Formats: sequence, structure tokens, C-alpha cells
Amino acid sequence: MGREYGPPANKQLIFFIDDLNMPYVDTYGTQSPIALLIQLMNYYQMFDRDHLEEQKKLKDIQFMACMNPKAGSFTVDPRLQRHFTTFGTMLPSQEILVHIYSSILGGHLNQFDTKISKLKDKVIDATLELFKLISANPEFAPSAKKFHYQFNLRDISRIIGGVMQSQPGLYRGAVDNFVKLWMHECDRTFLDRLIADKDVEVYKEYLNRCCKKFEDEASQEIYAEPNIFTSFVSAHGGDPAYLPIKDMAQLKRVLLDKLDEYNESNAQMNLVLFDIAMEHVCRVARILDMPGGNALLVGVGGSGKQSLSRLAAFILGYDVISILVSDKYTMNDFRTDIQEMYKKAGVKAGGSPCVFLLTDTQIQDERFLIYINDILSSGYIQDLFDRDELDGIFNSLRNEAKGAGVLVDSPEAMLEYFIDKARKNLHIVLCFSPVGETFRRRARKFPGIISCTLVDWFHPWPREALIDVGYQFLQEIEVDTDEIRNSMANYMADVHVSVNEANAYFLQRERRYNYTTPKSFLELIDFFKRLIGQKRAGLEQAIERLSQGLDILAQTKDKVENLKQDLDVKMVEVKEEQEYVGQVVEEVTAAKEVADKEMADAAEEEAVAAELTQAANKLKAEAEAELSEAQPAMERAKKAVDCLTLKSLQELKALPKPPQGVDSVAKAVMLLRGERKNFAWQAAQKMLNQPAKFKEEIENFNKEQIDEWILEQLRPIIAQDFFNEKEMGKKSEAASFLCAWVVNVVEYNRIYKNVKPLMERKETAEKEAADKEEELSGARAKVKAATDHVETLQQKLTDAQVKKEKVESEAEEYQTKLALAEKLVGSLGDENTRWSENVAQYKKEMVTVLGDALLASSFVSYIGPFSASLRLKLWSETWLPNIVERKIAYTEGVDPLKVLCTGADEARWKNFGLPADRMSVENASMITSCKRWPLIIDPQLQGSKWIRGMHGEELEIIQFSQDRWIKRLENAITMGKIVMFESIGQEIDAILEPLLSQAIIKKGRNTMLIKLGSEEIEYNPSFKLYLQTKLYNPHYRPEIAAQCTIVNFIVTESGLEDQLLATVVNIEKPELEEDKQKLVKEQNEYKVILADLEEQLLNNLSAADPSTILDNTELIEGLEKTKQTSSEIQEKTAKAQETEKNINEAREVYRRVAAEGAMLYFLIISLCNINHMYQYSLESFLTFFLKAIEKTETFEEVEERVLNLKANIRMTIFTWVSRGLFEKHKQIFLTQITLRLMQKGDLETPYDPQMANFLLKCPLKPNIEKPQSLDWLPETAWSAVQRLIEIEEFQNFATSMEKDAPTRFKEWFNDLAPENAKLPLDWKRLDNTPFQKLLVLRCLRPDRLTSAVNQWIRVELPKGDDYVDIDQGYSFGEILEFVLEDATNTTPIFFILSPGTNPVADVEVSGKKRGIEENKNYWNVAMGEGQEQLAMNCLEMGHKEGHWVILENIHLMPKWLLQLEKKLDVFASEGSNMNFRLFLSAEPSPDIPIGILDRSIKLTNEPPQGMKANLKRAMAQFNKEEFNERDPRVRSIIFGLCFFHATVLERRKFGPKGWNMLYPFSMGDLRDSSLVLNNYFENNQGSSKIPWEDLRYIFGEIMYGGHIVDDWDRRLCKTYLTNLMQDLLLDEFELFPFSDGRAGASFKSPAPTEHQKYVEYIDEAFPYETPLAFGLHSNAEIGFLTSQGQFLFSTLLELQPRDESAAEDSAAKTKNEIAQEIVSHIQEELNLENLKFDLDEIKSRVPEEDEKMSFINVFLQECEYMNYLLVEMDKSLKEINLALNGELTTTDKMEKTIDSLVLEKVPSTWTELAWPSCRGLSSWLVNLQARVEQLSKWKDEPTTVPKVTNIARLFNPQSFLNAVKQFHAQKTQSELNKLYIQTDITKRYENEIEDPPREGAFVTGLNLDGARWDVTNSMVEDSKPKEMFCPLPVVNCKAVLVQEGKEEKNIYHCPAYKTENRGNTYVFTAQLRTPKHPPAKWILAGVAIVMDVEGIGDPVKK
Repeated sequence: MGREYGPPANKQLIFFIDDLNMPYVDTYGTQSPIALLIQLMNYYQMFDRDHLEEQKKLKDIQFMACMNPKAGSFTVDPRLQRHFTTFGTMLPSQEILVHIYSSILGGHLNQFDTKISKLKDKVIDATLELFKLISANPEFAPSAKKFHYQFNLRDISRIIGGVMQSQPGLYRGAVDNFVKLWMHECDRTFLDRLIADKDVEVYKEYLNRCCKKFEDEASQEIYAEPNIFTSFVSAHGGDPAYLPIKDMAQLKRVLLDKLDEYNESNAQMNLVLFDIAMEHVCRVARILDMPGGNALLVGVGGSGKQSLSRLAAFILGYDVISILVSDKYTMNDFRTDIQEMYKKAGVKAGGSPCVFLLTDTQIQDERFLIYINDILSSGYIQDLFDRDELDGIFNSLRNEAKGAGVLVDSPEAMLEYFIDKARKNLHIVLCFSPVGETFRRRARKFPGIISCTLVDWFHPWPREALIDVGYQFLQEIEVDTDEIRNSMANYMADVHVSVNEANAYFLQRERRYNYTTPKSFLELIDFFKRLIGQKRAGLEQAIERLSQGLDILAQTKDKVENLKQDLDVKMVEVKEEQEYVGQVVEEVTAAKEVADKEMADAAEEEAVAAELTQAANKLKAEAEAELSEAQPAMERAKKAVDCLTLKSLQELKALPKPPQGVDSVAKAVMLLRGERKNFAWQAAQKMLNQPAKFKEEIENFNKEQIDEWILEQLRPIIAQDFFNEKEMGKKSEAASFLCAWVVNVVEYNRIYKNVKPLMERKETAEKEAADKEEELSGARAKVKAATDHVETLQQKLTDAQVKKEKVESEAEEYQTKLALAEKLVGSLGDENTRWSENVAQYKKEMVTVLGDALLASSFVSYIGPFSASLRLKLWSETWLPNIVERKIAYTEGVDPLKVLCTGADEARWKNFGLPADRMSVENASMITSCKRWPLIIDPQLQGSKWIRGMHGEELEIIQFSQDRWIKRLENAITMGKIVMFESIGQEIDAILEPLLSQAIIKKGRNTMLIKLGSEEIEYNPSFKLYLQTKLYNPHYRPEIAAQCTIVNFIVTESGLEDQLLATVVNIEKPELEEDKQKLVKEQNEYKVILADLEEQLLNNLSAADPSTILDNTELIEGLEKTKQTSSEIQEKTAKAQETEKNINEAREVYRRVAAEGAMLYFLIISLCNINHMYQYSLESFLTFFLKAIEKTETFEEVEERVLNLKANIRMTIFTWVSRGLFEKHKQIFLTQITLRLMQKGDLETPYDPQMANFLLKCPLKPNIEKPQSLDWLPETAWSAVQRLIEIEEFQNFATSMEKDAPTRFKEWFNDLAPENAKLPLDWKRLDNTPFQKLLVLRCLRPDRLTSAVNQWIRVELPKGDDYVDIDQGYSFGEILEFVLEDATNTTPIFFILSPGTNPVADVEVSGKKRGIEENKNYWNVAMGEGQEQLAMNCLEMGHKEGHWVILENIHLMPKWLLQLEKKLDVFASEGSNMNFRLFLSAEPSPDIPIGILDRSIKLTNEPPQGMKANLKRAMAQFNKEEFNERDPRVRSIIFGLCFFHATVLERRKFGPKGWNMLYPFSMGDLRDSSLVLNNYFENNQGSSKIPWEDLRYIFGEIMYGGHIVDDWDRRLCKTYLTNLMQDLLLDEFELFPFSDGRAGASFKSPAPTEHQKYVEYIDEAFPYETPLAFGLHSNAEIGFLTSQGQFLFSTLLELQPRDESAAEDSAAKTKNEIAQEIVSHIQEELNLENLKFDLDEIKSRVPEEDEKMSFINVFLQECEYMNYLLVEMDKSLKEINLALNGELTTTDKMEKTIDSLVLEKVPSTWTELAWPSCRGLSSWLVNLQARVEQLSKWKDEPTTVPKVTNIARLFNPQSFLNAVKQFHAQKTQSELNKLYIQTDITKRYENEIEDPPREGAFVTGLNLDGARWDVTNSMVEDSKPKEMFCPLPVVNCKAVLVQEGKEEKNIYHCPAYKTENRGNTYVFTAQLRTPKHPPAKWILAGVAIVMDVEGIGDPVKK
């Protein structure tokens, strides 16, 4: 209540905490959950984080915890453990286990008969013995590979529980079955998780050994296979019972029935139920059939885990639940899905059994596994439901729970009931892949994955299984013998195995991943069956058609002779008929003359009659036209009358006095009725007395006959304004209608009277015409008589002519048939031979098609991902010989490409844009043949282009970046469209899973559905899918490789060369290329047409009826035309081939240009192996390729033009690429180019593969004794020389060194620049072959390699200087200007950032020149959290309005970059404003999408390599005109400042010798320093004095010094400026400090001059690169130059395709084996436990008030530090040993330690407790022993300070020096803080010291770095050549009082550091005498004391 929390009163709440040691240990060694637990147990209180003032107290609670002894952290925080009483829980003894399990099993077997029940003890004994055998065998212990080999008591319980599934009635007397049941349960528990064949064999041996216990009761039948128990087989037609299957055939029948049932209602699963698959179904079903049974299925993708799980769940009647994940699927979504599962399993009445199927690819967030682990371990997730949700669940379960006897009022009881019910019904099936480390890591973090599931490991199918499966499915294929079928199955198995080997080779050689899965093998079989069916059907059809054609030709030949005889007879009949027809013609002619005369007379009379009739008709038409005008009036009158009603007339009559106007209407009506006088209203009323009669009268009124007087009187009445229907309607309805009648009757009468005369004339004319017609009828009768006579004669003539024509037609038909037959036989005569040969060939192919189809099927199923060379090697050197060896019939010289496609197919594809190279054609054949959806690796978009061309507008292009892409896909699937997904990544959206696996659901007979997301949509079989990725080297999961046919469409070098050749010729000789393309297109079309014609000819011929073929003129003419066209095309093809040959010869001139381009492209795309940022698209490459051609000068001579094109393309591409490379990579790229050109024979030096290989690898030949004469030569150099002499040109080199001139070789070896010096003896000739001289340098002076390689390139490569010195004379701003010329609105500029660089200022300067203003049309967004929307807004604005946008540090937003890439794609498709420019900047990061990088122009802003290059770059920073206008003194100072800038930049390459820390010096420092300098001189123009002191302070303390944080580095900077900034600088001052005029080591400042002169002076006067330029010793560069050389050649080697010899030796030791050896060696060698010091014992021997207590304390601390280290080492090594032996689970910490040990590094857990060191592991361990030995000597006499102390072997040397000061302070009563350590360097070494010093302490272990100590003269001197460190003699360290103001002359204050890395390992400052040289010399030389140096002072190991 209130602030106190706990259980109800009188209750105690116990928290049970499982896996207490599992929480993750963070970097700082803490565990957050443990820290919280400690707080609770310490104080039993907590605070509300939202209300910290609220203290919550806990009471009546207890904690109980348990730990995992094999996983997690193996130490428990003591602050936590002190609260617990700790118990160690051991495994129960054998007796206890026997008692427990005997009780359990005995209770079950009591119901069985005696034979079974008495087996109880033997079952228990056998189980325990088997468990014991397995647990005791180290091979079954967990390891890195077998981490899931975790066997515990759960396994015994699982076996006994499985045995207890037996039923008494079914096992009565069946001892064998009962023992087999026990064996089956053992197999399922142990065997199913084993992964090694050897382990399986050992297990089976153990099982057989244990089975001997049953020998007395059981027979040998218990060993019979298969031993499979299921409950669903018996349930198939009966009650479920856990019984053995009869045989695999029975099991297969049941499973096939179930599979058919499944496919009727679910997505189609085309499962191949072979034996292994059926076994897995039984295993999964067994697990799911157990209450709360959970399965862990492990196997590569495509092995059937999910499909078989779904089938098993369906068999048991369980619903399968799977989650639909996407990139937006979150932890909350997962939690919601789990809630729904629990409701389904635990709330529904009776519970709904369900299976949650989860694959590793669905685990978007590792936290998902927290929930899964909880469900597996406890069956529930705490806080899964809120309290309100739980109440709802409890209410739903209340009645059910009450019936089960649960206390429904108790929430705890209800929750327990709910959990039990849900756990019983909810089963989890985890489908994980063993590929990679993910599974092992997850199993380690979440132990429930292994311990709470039953494992079923899906092994790669062994070869025997592959053969069995293949043989089984090849039963459907018709072959001659079963032996051939067996050979085919063996071949298929060999192919599958060979591809697995090829995958390993592919990864090793080309660093590309590819996977094969069982599904791949099944696809091979399926594709083969489909292909062999198609091929055989095609061959049968071809044979049938050709045979039919041959038969028709033979029959036609026989008919020709018969046709000739029939034709002769028919010609006689024709002649007789022709004579008879002539007689009849004469009779007809005479009769026709008589009839013609009579017809002429009749025609004249008819003409007269026609004129009269025409006149009458004309009058009639006129009358009718005028009369029609009166018709409307008549109609209106009629309408008015019709509208009159009796009622309205009566109303009118009833009016006593009519309104005005109504009386006029009445008068008008009466006038028309004939009234002359009485028009009074009463008369009108009288007229209306009988309304009906009145209406009838006016209806029948004679409108044509109205007297004129009536009309005269009516006219004034009608003319009145009111006399109209509308006005009258206002007064009376009847009056209005009568008014309308009157008006219209009068109007009609008027028109009629006008027409009447016309009507009369019409009647007269008609009468005349009728009279004339009567006269004409007599003449017509005469004509008819004559005509009838003529017709009779004409019929006679017609009959004769018909007969004649029939005879002639028959004769013509015979002639035509004869001609056609002759044509058919003649035109197809030559085909007869060819077709006959083809028939014979096809019949032969019917036999050989078997091998051909096998080869082609293998090709399509497996070969797609591989490169061209590996493809050829696989099919021609592996698969084809296998076919030959197995005596499978095949076509001699078979090519899988020719099996898959024809020449016409290739021609069609090429017309659609397919590149012509073989690999592209192979890809096209696979893409068009494969059944699985093709996934095209297409970074150059060539495949995409071809597919677009092939499908045109039918193709739907979809990208995941598009909005509503799912809807578009759904529509495409429904409509049966063709879809291409472009630019997919390495992971494909999970929503496409059903589509990729083609999981089609069949509903009814014709309906097909597919599930996308949560919806089922209709599936159209016409739908087709392509997947395309731009990724150059994607790594797809095995699941994707199984679902898709991956096709490698990456352009080949030869293919690209052909494309570039076309591009070059199109520019150089457009007409030539046009002819070429036209010709290629024509030839392709010819091939297509020829194929079509051949097809058409055979189709027509085969479709024709042989008996009537000669009647089919169209057919025969078509055949002739087809044959003729075919001949013409063949002639054209032959001619075209000749023309093509001539064109190709003309084009070949430019092939060298194309080859240059292709070579360069393939070099630049390999750069991404060096750094992810180096991505280049083919499109970008082509842009610069074309620009290079455009900028190349034209020449009349083609040869000269070609050479210039090559050179300009090379330079342009190198410039473009190198500007985006870091300095250390530019030389690598340039060396690649040079070596490749040399290899191609484009350079003068011939390429020698042996020499090139030696240069790259520099192999050593160890164990060759070095001669005494070469004692100056390092051992590695001599070992390298021994390999060098194996090259023929160098076979005498070792002899020359050893015997002929060892001294001269030593001189050359010690030369500062041996690359410039001639070798001794005849070897000086190598100066003429610089490449061969590189080999000598590689052996003897690897530190000079980078310089020598540059020199070689300068000489070897045309214009080599331009390449080596690229852009050195330009500032970054100038380079940016050049790049802006190349940039476009779709090409971003990408700045790859280096420390200290900021390109924004230069962008702004360039923008201002172009009118770009900030916040107007220039937007700068510094990326970071919350900046995404702002960036997008700026991009949208820039895209539309043409602004400049720069996004800085985009690497900080890795997830958002995917959106940016999509946005840029959208901009590219929409088309941006032409002025839009995008700038991006980022540090190198693998998270930056390739799609952004490869479209961008990349720029780095690193200082160039070398002093000269940096000096030139610094000078280029200044505007030439402005520079030349400045004061001469300013110019000199700026030149000095540039030299200083170059010095501080380039000094960084020397590492700690250069600077203690890396500082981001940049051009901004130089720019700002020059501005300050200008201001000084402008403000003091009258002064002649230069303020050097001020300038030195500003430059050294503010501008450059502002970066410096180390005091020693600040001293160095000030010393440089002191030496440089002085009056001497103004006139020929030596800029190389303390170079002492050494040859080649001098560079003086010139007199003030112009900018260009300065640059020229640098080019001419600057010597070769030397450390002397910095004031360093020449030895200083040996280390970093050696590293540079090693990096150069190791990277070059890495970029080379790996040869087979480099493949990993199969016998090589594994990482764990190596680690095991190292751990054992350390434990045996060091015996760490015995090395620890007993501090209590040592302290007991030290008096409390010893005067040397300060020293004693130091040594005690050192012993304590050493103990901490030794304890950690011992503990970690023991843990690793246990983990490697399987007794502990390997943790992340152990993994890191193992990795370090294997890599010969000191583990981080040791270094954290150890001293600073740069040593490798072996050397570090030697040093450890030396340190322990020094402490051991001291512990023997703890009160005695050693005579000499090696302070380099102390953890904390400062403490020892502090002890010296403390001892002195105590002795002299001095102030400790006023003392310092003074060093007096003696002339003696440690073994020469006999007594301790009188004052201070003798120390050793100090080594001088950068100089040497002259022991004789006791002073600092220059180092000897190649001597990197100089051990100092014993040093007397004394404490001395600081004397202020005292100046020490000739003393160099030398910093002392613990390690070579210097930095923060500073210990103290030593004083070194330097009477000969000023201290400044040693400051600039970076001289320091280093304590721990590997190899110096270490004891020699025996």
C-alpha cells in the first residue's frame, strides 16, 4: 500500500531468476540487470524514474536464482553473490536416475504383458549407458562447429517419454517393435542433431552396443530399416497410434494423399517425396505431436524445412502461422502477432493447435529472439498482455476453467491455466540456416533455442541420396536400359557435387558467393524432364514433317508421266469444240441485226413518251411543293378544332355578353358558315346551340371553296391585333381555338387557290403522256419477238462455248498440274537430299539427345552465377567428360548453347540489344529457358537493356523505391503481364516470398491464386518475372539461390571491347559503323527469315494432302517462292559475310582503342576490393571515355590518331579515377595499369609472368644458411634471393653477392637511394631494364620499392611523369573547377573526406563565380539526426529550380541514404533542372549505397605524397596574379611558408618519429597564415623590419600550433619555424635543416621571383625524396617505406585473380585447432599458476620502516600488477580450453581471445591489465617471462634494490623514478615537487656493473631512436645506416633539485617513451650531451628514448 510494495499479508513472494549469468557484459564489465538486482537486494527499495521523490519500499520478498554452468559470464558479481546461499547442483548419480526413470516407465509398463513389462530395467540401463557413452566422448562435446551438441537429462526424459507413447494393446508380445521404438526414440533424440558422418558412425556403434542388452528377448529384426514410428500413418483410415511404418512405399502413399489434400486448399507445394524428405516429415510431425513440442530445423535454404513443416502440420490438423515481415516490421508488431497466437492457442474452446513457423530471415531484430527464448523456456512472455487484456482472456476461459476445477477467482490460477493450455497447443518451428556465424551466435545468446527444442539437422544430401532421388524421378524418362538410367542419375549427382566444389573455387578465386541446395538438384531433374520431352517431341515432329515432305516429292515424280498422256487426248477434244462454236456464232449474228433495227424504232417512240412523262412529273412536283406550304395551316386548324371541347363551347355560349374580341371571333366563324347579315351575339349563341354538331361542321368545313366576299370581310377582322390564339386565350378557351381555326383555314384557302391552275395543267400533261404510252406498247411487242429469237440462238452459242471452255479448262488444268509437278519436283529436288540427311541426323539425335539434354539442363540449372572461364571449365572439362565416361549417348562436339537455342534465336536476341559475346548469349539462353524466375546480376544494365528491347511496352518496370509498387505488382500478376524488378538489393522484400517460390494455390479446375502479404490474388499463368540487381558482387542467401535462377550478366572484357569498338568506330567512321550495324541487323534478320521460311515450308508441306497437292496451286507457288526467297537470302548472306569481313578489317584498326578502354574499365571496377567507396558504373565510364575521344586531336594518319586516342583515353580515365582515390591507392592503380599494359604487349618491356609473380609475392626460401661474407644482409633478404635465382636471368645473382663482390653489394645496399645507383659487376645492366631491377630491390631493399616503382612507371609508361605527378600543380579549388565541367544535373560530386579536410569553402568559391548565393540558390545541410526532411526539401527545390545543394557527412545517416538513392533515381527519371548540382561529402563507410557512389564523380582532398608534390600543391593554392603583385619579401616568406606546410604534412608519414599524434593540418592553415602575413605587411608598409618573432608565434602557436596538443610536438613545430623564419630565408637559404651539404640533400630558397618561376624552380631543383629534407636521419624512412611497399604489393596481389595453387589446403588446421595448440603451448611453457607472487609472504620479509621502502613499494606494486595479469591469463586460457573441449559454451569474449591468439596478437583482455606494447604474441610472452624473472630475482631479496633495474620491464617505470626522487627527498629533506631526474649515461653495460651507485639508481632498458649514442665520446651522434635503435649503456638516474634560470648548454632534452608508438606512453625526460651538434638537430630528427623494443634486450629462447 502507498509506498510499500509486496505480496498480500502473510504471504512471501519469491522471485525465481533463471540464467542469472546470461546478461550481456558490456565494454565496462557491467551487467545492467545485475546492477539493478544488486540495488534491490541491498536496499529493498526503488525510485520512480518519472517521480524521483517517490521512494518505493519492497517487503516480504525473496530471490532464488540459478545459473547456466556452460554459457554466459562465468563470474558472478561478489556484491550480488553475498546475498545468496550458494549450492552446487551436480548431476544425479546412476542409482538415482535408475530409480527415477524406473518409477516413471514402470508405471506405464504395468499395463503391458509380461514380455514387455520385464524390459523396463533393460530400457533404463540401455538409455543411461548410451547417454553416458555419448557424454563421455570428446567428439560429442560442444565446439565452435558442434555448438548444439548439448546432451543432458532432458534427452533421457525425451527417450523415456517417447517410449511411453506405446499402447498395451498394440504391443502385446511384440518385443521387437518395442525395442525398435526405443531405438527410434534414441535416434530422434541424438542422431537427428549430429552433423558429421564420423559422429553418426560412432553413435550407431554405441546404439548397437546398447542394443545387445536386448539380445535374449529380441531378434535381429530390430536392426531392420527403415525404423520410423508415426501416429499419422495409422490414423490414415483408422485411429491414431504411435506405430512403425510397414515400409517406405506405405509412408509415401499416405504422404502423397496428404500432399494432394494440402494442395487443394493451400498454395501449391510441388514436393518431391523421396526417402530423406519423408523421414524429415515424420520427425517434424513427431515433435509437433508432443504437447508443447518445439522443433529446430537446421539446413541451408532450399532444403525443404518450411515446406515439410507445413505438410507435417497439415497432417496433424494444425494451423500454420507465419509473420509477414518488411523493413517496417517492428518489435511491437511481433509482440502483437504473438498475442494473437496465444489467443488462438489458449482462448478458443478446446484450444486451436497451431504451429508458429519462424525462419532466420524473418528475424529483423535480434530482440525477437528474447520472446522466442522465453516461450521455449517457460511457455510464456512476462507482460505479454496488459491487465485489461488478461481480464478479457480470463472471462473467455472462465466456464472452461471452472469445468477443469480451476479457481476462477484467482488470477494466478487462471493465468496458469491459460499458459498451460496455450503451451500445449502452440508449437514453435524454427527454420535456421547453418551458413555463417549467425546461428551459432544466436544459440549462444539464447540457450533455449537449443535446449528447449528438438533438433532436426537437414544434411546436404550425400552422393548416394542424390543418385537415389535422381534414379527415382528418371523412371518417367524412356531409355533403352535401366543401366543408362542409373548412369544418368550418377551423372546428375556428380554435377551437383562438382558445383559445390566450384562454389568453393569461385569464392576463393573471384570472391563471389554461390550456393547449391537440394532444391537446386530437384530443379535440375525437373528441367531435364521438361527439356528432354520438348527435344524429343521436336525431333519427332521434324522427322515426321520431313518424311512426309519426302513422300510427297516421290509421289509427285510418279504423277508427271501420267499427266502428259492425259493432256494429249484432251487437246483433240478442244479442237472439235472450237469448230462447232464458230458455226453457231454466224447464225446469232444475222438474227441480231433484224432485232437491232426494230429496237431502234421503238427507242425513238419511247423517247417522245419519256419527254411527256417528264413534263407531267415536273408540274406535279411544283404543285405538290406549293401545296405542302398550306399543309401546316391545315394542321393547325385541325388541331384547334380538336382542342375544342363541348364544355368550352357551352361556356362560350353561356356568356351573356362576350368580352371584347370574342364577338369578332363569332362573326368570323359565322361569315365562314355563309352568314351575311346577322352577326349579333344571340345569333352566335344560336349557332352554338348544338356544340357537338357545330364541332362536326367545322371539322368537315370545305376549306378549298370559300367565296371571295367572305374572305374580303374576314381580312379586316383577322388583321386586328387581338385576333390571335394567345390573346383570345386570356378571354375564352373556346374563342381562342376558334380564332386559331379561322386564321389557319383562311391561310390554307389562300395557298390552295394559288396552286389550283397548276394542278389543272398537271392533269392535262398526265393524260397526254398516258395516250403516248399506249402507242408505245405495240412497238415493244415487236421488239420482244425479235429479242426472244436472238436469245434462243444466244443460248445455243453459250452452251457451245461452255463446253468448249470446259474442255480448254481441263486441258489447261492438265498443263498447270504438269507445270506445278515439274516445279515442285524441280524446286525441291535439291531439298530431297538435304531432308533425307536431316531425317537420318534427327533419328541419330533421338538417341544422342539424352546426353545433350543432360548437359544443357545442368547448364541452365547451375552455371548461371559463374564467370565465363569457370563456366567453360565446368561443362567442357567436368560434365562432358563425365557423360562420355558413363557412356551416355551424346552429340559429338555438343555445345549446351546450341542445344538451348538456334542461330535464329540468337539473331532475334541480338536485334533486341543483346551483346554479341558468348557469355551474353549463354545468359539469354538460360533466362529464356529456366523455370525459376531469373535473377540477373547486371551492374552494367546490359541484361536490363536486352529485356526491355525484347518485351517493349509489354514490360512493366518496378522498383522497391516506387510508391504503391505492391499494387502495381498485384495488377501485373492478375493481368498476366511481364514484370522486371530493377535495382534490388541483397535482401528481397519478404512479401515476395510466395511469388519467388511460385507458391500457387489452385482453386477449382482453372482458378489459380497466390498470396501476397495477407491477401490472395488471382494468378495469371501468362505472368512472367525478372529480377535485376545493379550490385557488382551481391551475396544472396541460399534460399534466394534456391528460388531463383541467378544469372551473371556482368560484362566480360571481350564483350565490352566489342561494344567500345562499335562506339569508337561510330565516332571515327560513322558510315562504316552504320554499314556494320545495318549488316549485322540484316544478317540477324536473314537468319530469322530463313528459319521462318524453313518452318513455313515444312509446315505447309506436311499439312498438305498428298492426293490433292497438285491441285493446290497456291501451296506449290508458295513453296516455290519460299524456296526462291531462301536461295536469295543465302546468296545475300554469303555476300554480306564477305562485306562484313571487309568492314571488320577496316574496323579492326580501332580495336586497340576499344581494348584500352575495356582494360581500364575492368581495372577500375576491381578497386572496390580496396575500398568500398571506389564504385564506378559503366555509364559513368562511357561518359569520360567519350569525352576523351572528343578532346583528342585529329590526325590524317589513322595510326597516329589511334595512338593518340589510346593515350588520351588512358589519361582521361586515370585523371577521373585518381582524383577520387586516396594517395596510398593512386600508386596501386597506376601500377595496375602499367602491369596490365605490359602484359598486353603495349609497352617496350616484354612481360614475363614468372618475374611479375615474383615481384608481387616475393616468396622466401627459408633454412638456407647465409654466408659469413654477407653478415650485413638480413636473413629474409637472403631467403628472397634464393628464390630469385630460380629465375633464369638471375641464376648467378647469389654467387655474385656471396663470392664476387660482397663489399660492393654492401655499399649498394647501404646507399640512400639504391634505385638510382648502379648494381655491382655486370648487374649494372639492370639499369636498362628497370622492371628487372625492381626484383632485386624487392629482395634486398623493400623500403625503396615505392620510389623505384614510380621511377619505373615514369620510364616505362608513355608520358609517365604526367601520371605520377597527376594534379600536383593544381590546388583543390582548381581541381574542383575541372570537375564541375564534367558534372551534370544527374551526376553528383562526392567528396571523400580525410581528417582535416573541408571542401565546402571551395564549393562556395566556385559557386560565387557562377552566381550561386547561399540561402538563395545554394543550400548547405550538415547531416545528422533530424536533418532528413530538411535535406529532402532542399533536394526537391534544387531539382526543380536548378539550385546547388551540398549534403555534408552523409555517412552519419546510413539508413536514410537508401531514401536518398531512391530520390536520385526519381530525379533521373523525371529530369532535373539543367542547373541543378548536388554535392555530397562523407568519410569512407561501407554503409553508403553503391547506387549513390557509382553515379558520382568522386574527389579526395588529401595532400599528395612526397615533399615536392606537397610543395607544388601549396604553391598552387595562391592566385598567380595576386602573388606576383605582392612585396618580394612576402613572396619569399610565402615560399618558405609553403615549404613549412609541406614539411608538417609530409612528416606525418614517418609516424611517431614525425609527430606523436596525427594532426589535421590543411590548406586552410596555409591560407590563413598567408592572410595574416599580408595584413602585417600592409599595416607596416613603411617598415623594413620583418616581425619574425610575431610571425613565428602566429604560425607556430595559433595557425598550425592550434592543432597541436602534445608539448613535444609543439617544441618540434617551433624549432622548424625558428630555423626557417629568419632573414636568411630571403636569399638562397638552405631549407633542408642540418643537411650539412650532403650530396642530393640540398634545396635552397630562391631569390624573390614570380609564381611560375617558383614552380619551375621546384620542378628543376628539388632533389629526390629523402628524410634529410625534414631533418630526420635517412633510416627514418625505412620503416614506413617498407610498410608502403608491402601494402602496395599485397594489395596488388589481392586484386589479382587467385590461382588454384592459392586455394586453401584441405589439410590445413582449423582456427580452433590452432588456438588449442597455442593455449596448450602457453600453459605448458609458462605454467602461469606457478608464476604468481605470494605478496603476503614477500611483505612478511620486509621491515615496516625500511629506508628503501619507496623502492620496495614499487616492486610490490609491480608484483601485484603482474598477479592480476597472470590470473586473467590463466583464467581465460582455462576457459578457452574448456570451451574448445566442449565443456563450456564459447562466449564473445572467448571468441575475441581465440581470434587474437590465432592472429598472433595479444588478447585485449590481457593488454588491459598489461604494460603498453607493440609486440606480437610470441615476443610478448618472451617479454612477460623476462619481466617475471626480474621480479623473481627481487622477491628473493625484497629489501635490496637491484644493482641495475631494467625499467623497460616494469608496468609503471614512472613509479620507479618517483621512488628515486622520494628516496633523495627523504634523505636530503628536499621538496619532492622541486626535484627532477637527471640522467648520467655511463660507459658500462649491465654485466659490467658490480656495485650500486652512491646516489640514485642504475637503470637499463633504454634505447635511442633516431640517433645513436657515441659511448667513447659520451654524446649523441647520427645513426649508422640501417641501425634503427641504439641501446644505451647503463644510465644513472639521480634526483636533482631544479635550478631556475640555469641554462644547460649542449644538452638535448630527450623524451623517453615506453613503446615505439610514443604518444601517451611518455615516462620522463633524459638529458643527453650534444657538444658537436645543436639540440635543434635532434629535435627535428625526432630523437627519443624508447624502452620496449622487440628483439632488443630480450632473452634468447632456447
